Amino acid sequence: MNTLKLYSMLKVNQKKAKETKYNHTRIILAISATIIAILCMASCATDKSKYHFDSSKDALTSYHVYLSELQKKESLSSDDFVTTISNWSELRDSVYAYISKDSAFYAHTYLSSEFYSIHDSIRTEMFRLAVGQDRTLKDVLRVKKSTSQYNNEEDIKTTFNSAKAFYASLDSLEVFKADKGQTLVLYRKFFSGINDIEFKKLNDLKSVIRTEDRLFRTFLTHINEYSDISLADITKGTEQLCKSVYGYATDGELDAKDVMVYMSMRTNRRLVQNTQSCIESIRRRDKLTDKQQEAYYWMLIQPYIAIDSFGMAMLTPEQERTLLSYADEIQRMEQTHKLGKNHRKLSEMSNLILKLYISGL
Repeated sequence: MNTLKLYSMLKVNQKKAKETKYNHTRIILAISATIIAILCMASCATDKSKYHFDSSKDALTSYHVYLSELQKKESLSSDDFVTTISNWSELRDSVYAYISKDSAFYAHTYLSSEFYSIHDSIRTEMFRLAVGQDRTLKDVLRVKKSTSQYNNEEDIKTTFNSAKAFYASLDSLEVFKADKGQTLVLYRKFFSGINDIEFKKLNDLKSVIRTEDRLFRTFLTHINEYSDISLADITKGTEQLCKSVYGYATDGELDAKDVMVYMSMRTNRRLVQNTQSCIESIRRRDKLTDKQQEAYYWMLIQPYIAIDSFGMAMLTPEQERTLLSYADEIQRMEQTHKLGKNHRKLSEMSNLILKLYISGL
């Protein structure tokens, strides 16, 4: 499914939101549901596919043959796993596109039942191969990035390049000179005015992101000082900001494609910055409680878990290299017992992340 079609579906949501006068909560849920549905459904097959069939039976036979070949494999390296997922995605989309054109696909259930039966069996084999050997966070990133269905979307390149330049410019803004208490005061003051902000132009969104980014980076300079302070209102404020931005996109005030790209890159940037702050804290040998160590563990691996297919395509080359480097460093930290003991081994977690990723393919 290319981004242009995703954009079109968001436009449909915009019209529906106007007609039914959704409140902000229902708006964000509507958009999230749309995006998640698109990410989880099969990509749209094109005439460029290398697979060609003579009949629906022939298409299903090809899919079954692929399953049989997969069942013979005992293990796969990460590179081979990437190739296998990519081949599966292309074959799956081609088979589905062909049989769904058959009138029998809707008139009877045998075509769809057979397709989904084979599909579920292939997914089971993918699970087996994913955990057939110990994977690393680096493997997770490579697999998710290399198999993102949005990697070659031409219609978002211009927006992506503009957003990349915008976020790079934020690095020149120094953090606020504030201690942990003053930082929270500034953060809360910022969020108290969110509901009064109108996002009618991209520059409105960029202006808010610029201030929020500076506040977030200031917050991260005190990350190990907040263990005994409730940050629920900061979390709520962040959620409200996102709801408001997506709400304006749904209403048609902001361009939906701009919002998707800028907000996805905002999330990526925050996740990378957060991981960087945790790593630097551990490097400084900041004294951490068991609770803080556990929190750091989850923050360190969060980018590898949370970045979805579209987000992977929105990673800049620099961010990708950084996360690959961090994956190695996080593994060394585990080996030198700097991550505490109350967590799963990174190899186990990496396998689980890959299984979670495959479950959405």
